[in-house]
Amino acid sequence: MFGRVVVAGLALAATGIMSGASAQDRWVKIGNFDAELGRGSQAVDLKGAKGSFKAFRVHMVQGEAKLTNIQFRYINGQAHNERRLINLLRNERTKPIDQRSAERFVEGLTTCFDSNQRGAVKFEVYALQSRKGAAAKRPAITQALTWPPACPSGPGAAPVAAKPTTGPIATTPTAPIAQPAAAGTQLPGGAVLFGTQNVGFVRDRDVIRVGANLGQFDRVQLRVLNNEVHINELDVVYVDGTTQKLVVNASVKQNTRTQWFNITGTKFIKEINLNYRSRPAFKGQARIEVYGQIADGWLGANGRGRQFNEGWVLLGAQTAGRFLRAEVDRIEVGRNEGLFKRVRVTVKDRALVFDELRVVYGNGEEEVIPVKTTIAANSTFGPVDLKGGNRVIREIRARYRSAIVDAKAIGRGAAVVEIWGQH
Repeated sequence: MFGRVVVAGLALAATGIMSGASAQDRWVKIGNFDAELGRGSQAVDLKGAKGSFKAFRVHMVQGEAKLTNIQFRYINGQAHNERRLINLLRNERTKPIDQRSAERFVEGLTTCFDSNQRGAVKFEVYALQSRKGAAAKRPAITQALTWPPACPSGPGAAPVAAKPTTGPIATTPTAPIAQPAAAGTQLPGGAVLFGTQNVGFVRDRDVIRVGANLGQFDRVQLRVLNNEVHINELDVVYVDGTTQKLVVNASVKQNTRTQWFNITGTKFIKEINLNYRSRPAFKGQARIEVYGQIADGWLGANGRGRQFNEGWVLLGAQTAGRFLRAEVDRIEVGRNEGLFKRVRVTVKDRALVFDELRVVYGNGEEEVIPVKTTIAANSTFGPVDLKGGNRVIREIRARYRSAIVDAKAIGRGAAVVEIWGQH
């Protein structure tokens, strides 16, 4: 399935430049809490957070959960609801929530969980803060505050006092942990496929060409299909000639993925060099896919992506998982990506038998684009003008299957499909 594009950035070190944020802004941890998914929701008291803030993030520390809403409540009586399906695995975090230039004081938050989930999870809450915000004094509240319910099923669980903390978040990558991720399945957490390599175990090094036109990413993750691979390290080579070495040193089993690794989100990636343990006596191949999370400030109305590639930005990409039967992939774009006037589809590695492209706009209106054609490998369908032009896109749904017979296919795997939008 398509990876959902989430405007998520490294911001852990506050080195990236975000729309509405200055170089002196930083992300600080303002609380952490435990939650039982079976309760349906969890309310958290954030009155102990010092200062005022511009934006917020929720970070999954332990476990995994599907959230249907995150409500932040402020001392002026207002509330922000992030009503969308959010899949969080361990060490993944949301995009910036309710980002504004004006700072405000937070009272609390409520997380709403998708039904039929069980188990305990641990969250951390981070907030974007300027020097002025750090010094701001919380005013006294003279009247009781009320907010609308966060979860449709009820007011939520009793508030849990969060443990306020301050200081920047650590950015040192942790050892990877294999997590299920079979071909043709959606990867949660804002994963965008931007590189693939078939490994034959004849050599122990490979290069994945990326190119600047795909955008800027601040975290990368590897997915391994078809066979197990022991990856020693990977080098991220940027367009400006600098290199960042990431030590993995782990055997990544078939159909699993690593944790996220932090990289420099304000640079363009030229290529990724893989160093893995070769297995010369083994017959077979593995497929290594490289995913990234798009950097803060790249998308959006004032994003840096508007300055490059004639305003075309990559909304999402993923491996198509089926050959014989059509599948429907879904990519959530969200309301923070700005306005788009055209879309296009790019297919790589293998021809794609396309049936339909459905665009869901911010107001719920749908436009069906009847593609009904075979898109050859390494070619593009479109661009297609959107009805009315300059529209907010909520999500895109595509129905297609990989071509079974394709003499020009690269390898024996399924097609890679990319969807682009033009501002």
